[in-house]
Amino acid sequence: MAQKYADVDAYLADLDERPAAGVRQLRRWVHEEVPGLSETIAYNMPTFRRGEATVLHVAGWRRFVSVYPEPPAPPDDPGLVLDLAPYSSGKGTLRFPLAGLDEQLVRRTLRALGRA
Repeated sequence: MAQKYADVDAYLADLDERPAAGVRQLRRWVHEEVPGLSETIAYNMPTFRRGEATVLHVAGWRRFVSVYPEPPAPPDDPGLVLDLAPYSSGKGTLRFPLAGLDEQLVRRTLRALGRA
C-alpha cells in the first residue's frame, strides 16, 4: 500500500532529492503566482485550494513534475494551450521535465489555473 501523507512537507520528505526540489520550486511559484491558496493532500499528492475548491495538484516523479489539471485557454494568453501541447500527457495532466524546468511557462500555467 502506498504511503499516506499528512501534509505537503511529509510528501516532500518521501521523494528523492531531484523530484523534491522540483515540487518545492513549483510550490514557491504557486504561492507567488496565486497568493492566498491553502495546501493540503488530496489523492495522496500536494493540492492547492481556494476555500473548498481545488485549484491544482502537483506530483514529483523521477524525471518530471506533474501539474493537474491542464488550464483552459485564458483570454489574455491564448497561446498558452499551444505552448503546453508538448507537455500534455492526456487526461488533463501536464508533465514538465525536471531538467530545464521552464519557469516562465510554468508560471503562465499557474496564473491561468489561478484564474480558472
